Amino acid sequence: MPLFSRLFENPFFENLLPDRLKPVKDEYISDQYSQALFSETEKLIDDIVQLSEMERINRIFKRKTPQFKILLKIKKKRMRLDFCDIRGSEAPIKKRIIIDVYRKIFKANNGVGKVVDSTIYYTYQGQSFVRSVKRSPYLQSIFYKLDMLDDALTGRLVRHNELEVRPQVTNSPITEKQQELRNLLVEMKRISNHNHSLAVDPIIEHRLGRIVHHIEKITPDFHLLEVEDRHMIKRVLREDLPNLLHSFISLTPQQQLAQKENVFVAISRIELKILEIIDQMEKMKLERMEHLLRLNKVRYDK
Repeated sequence: MPLFSRLFENPFFENLLPDRLKPVKDEYISDQYSQALFSETEKLIDDIVQLSEMERINRIFKRKTPQFKILLKIKKKRMRLDFCDIRGSEAPIKKRIIIDVYRKIFKANNGVGKVVDSTIYYTYQGQSFVRSVKRSPYLQSIFYKLDMLDDALTGRLVRHNELEVRPQVTNSPITEKQQELRNLLVEMKRISNHNHSLAVDPIIEHRLGRIVHHIEKITPDFHLLEVEDRHMIKRVLREDLPNLLHSFISLTPQQQLAQKENVFVAISRIELKILEIIDQMEKMKLERMEHLLRLNKVRYDK
């Protein structure tokens, strides 16, 4: 972490910052209404990512519910996300958040698009405030999904992984299972790159790398897994690991030191579950082999 960033994590130096650069306090965005707003915003981005065959440059996407409004503008060089509680919402603290980022092919910082604006406007006890959400753990998954959207718009990661997994080019239509595998490989690549660019603690980085390695072993037989297991692995890559990683990175060095063991244990639990799935899959493959051998003996041993 740069020295400049560490200095301004000190409460004394933080008070010297202009309002729009001061980090927002968790208590103002951790309530259930804020979490619902963030969740719906993530869902909108996810839905746009799935529109892989659609030209999405210079487009505007909107979503409105009785509680909040979300607007995403995609341009050639930048993406601007504007989401807020509407006037009649039940949220006790009305807020509006603006996140404006460069597309990484035009201006990047640590492998992701440079953040131009990451501001929250909110009213509390009749007073208006302006703060920054750039390092808030509650917003990191949204930044992560914007990075996913950026890659989906260019298709770079998808094409890269398709070449890795299927170097032979055919005109055959992609099956649903093949597409599911490709999406999984994209998420594995993203976790690995993001993990490295954020300079995570080496012990945690090593454990994350082990998880990605285990999942790579699963991918050739991914379609053989139970639906619940496939869903769990996709959730680990798309939600659980990114959210855990971003929340840890957003902590101060002192907080990271205090939470390091807890994060390590949490990641280890995920690894143990994946190893359990691998073990079950290997047993299933062995049982199938034994069944085929028995069937062969019945049919052809005369």
